[in-house]
Parts: sequence; C-alpha cells; structure tokens
Amino acid sequence: MIAPATGMRYGERYVVDSVERAHHFPGFFLDGKYYLGPELQTAVGWLEGQQFLYDQLDPTGEPVFAGRVAGTIEDLTLILADGARLTLSPEPFRAQADLPVPVVQVRPAPAFTQRPSPLLVAAAALLVGGLLLAVNRLGSRKRTR
Repeated sequence: MIAPATGMRYGERYVVDSVERAHHFPGFFLDGKYYLGPELQTAVGWLEGQQFLYDQLDPTGEPVFAGRVAGTIEDLTLILADGARLTLSPEPFRAQADLPVPVVQVRPAPAFTQRPSPLLVAAAALLVGGLLLAVNRLGSRKRTR
C-alpha cells in the first residue's frame, strides 16, 4: 500500500526530476516500486511507508545510501538524507503502439548487370562435368556386375 502522504497513486508513473549536484535517479516509480527500465522486470527500489529504499551499490559492493534508505517521499517530493529535495512528476505511460513508427524507404535492388567472372564460369562447368562423369561411371559399374 502506498502511504497517502507520498502523494502518489496506484497505476501512475512518477519520475524524479534531476537537479544539479544531487543524486540522479534515472528510473520511475510505479505502484510503490522503483524501476530502472520500462520492461518492469526487477524493482531496484521500493517504498516502506514514506521511506524510499534504493538498492544501488557502489563499485565496492556497498550500498550507496546508508541502510539503503535514499530518503523519504512527502507530497511528491523526494527528500534525500543530505537534505536535497527532488520533485516527483507524473509521467504518462506510452505503450509501444503509441510511439511513432519510423518510415523506412525501401528501394528495389539494382538489376544484376555485371557478367560473372569467366574463371567462375569455368570452375562451375568443371564441377558439373566432374559430377556427370562420376554419375556415369557409377552407372556403368552397376551394369557390369
């Protein structure tokens, strides 16, 4: 359950507005969970009441935020542990069907105007001739038996 004091509602996405010199949150909130990508595979953060727990690790494997508590959310404002205040803005979901489809220009392939290499033609003729000779010899062996 989302705490009413957060200002968030179920079924709505919220993004954290970035400000200079504050931690960047590239994902979005949806139904009390925080996701990095639109595929909604794994939540990397979540709300416990008004507390925002964010499961981000530094390069040494330690949590970026002490106790994984990034801050609290109050009336669509994320208040970080260092006092920075970041606004949460509703972001309408755009399904793939809603996105504009790029127009792709299809051109017919140019007609083959170049003649094949004489060496390639000779090699193909030798190959076909060799196969015919092999089939002919196999046929004559079966008749003599």
